[in-house]
Amino acid sequence: MNNPLRAAAWMAGAIASFSAMAIAARIVLSDLTPLQLMFYRNIVASGVLLCCLPLIGGHRLIVRQPATQLVRHSVHFAAQYAWFVAISLIPLAQVFALEFTVPIWSLLFAALLLDEKITPPRLAAVALGFLGSLIIVRPGLVPVEHGTVVMLIGAFAFGIAHTLTRKITLTDSPLSVLVLMNFLQLPMAAIAFIFDPIVPPAWQWPCLVSIAIAALSAHYCLTKALSLAPANVVIPMDFLRLPLIALLAWWIFDEMLDLWVFAGATIMLAGIWINLRAERKRSSAPRLS
Repeated sequence: MNNPLRAAAWMAGAIASFSAMAIAARIVLSDLTPLQLMFYRNIVASGVLLCCLPLIGGHRLIVRQPATQLVRHSVHFAAQYAWFVAISLIPLAQVFALEFTVPIWSLLFAALLLDEKITPPRLAAVALGFLGSLIIVRPGLVPVEHGTVVMLIGAFAFGIAHTLTRKITLTDSPLSVLVLMNFLQLPMAAIAFIFDPIVPPAWQWPCLVSIAIAALSAHYCLTKALSLAPANVVIPMDFLRLPLIALLAWWIFDEMLDLWVFAGATIMLAGIWINLRAERKRSSAPRLS
């Protein structure tokens, strides 16, 4: 399918969910390690999914690409761990700005694994998005921190995971990706958790539940978006997360609100608009038989 407008609507839900998850994670990571957070998040999310399974329907959970699903969820687990580590070390706006190197990797992997064409509008969206991120991060002017390196590695892994999601949703439903992701990642987190167990205080549980629900919502919305349009169309839309998280971090955590963030975001939005406009024309153009 190629429906960029519906994909954009689902990406709006993913952006809101990822932002809520980052805010709640920043709060609990003052006392928990990233692996401890991931363990409890997966417990809550798996419990929610088990309760919802009767409503989902078994036919929507059929897995036709088990090997690809396993690789995707393993790579995504590593990427998610890097994301939480970065959230605990550097400002949220910087985390999201570095995460926006993901479209570059997604573009390359989509061309290699899915044989998707790198059209000029798609290339322009990624190039402008990356340029906007460079304006925000200003490499060479800001010291490279440990959290910065971790997030760049996580972005590379996210690029692989997003591309594999697109491949999976050609045959499997988005719900199968979501359910299997949580059930496979729970033992991954549990193995690490047993070496450093901790019981969160009562005040953290609302945040952990919020993280789990936001994670389910974010990944379902993202998977739906990737099922409606190519990865190199969907992922550039994610640039909208940056100005949103910058404002939230300023309001909640008193993180500095940098004008460079908004300058970079403006360039990112220009790339998104160019890409969506081109894809809309392409999807509405008459096809010759």
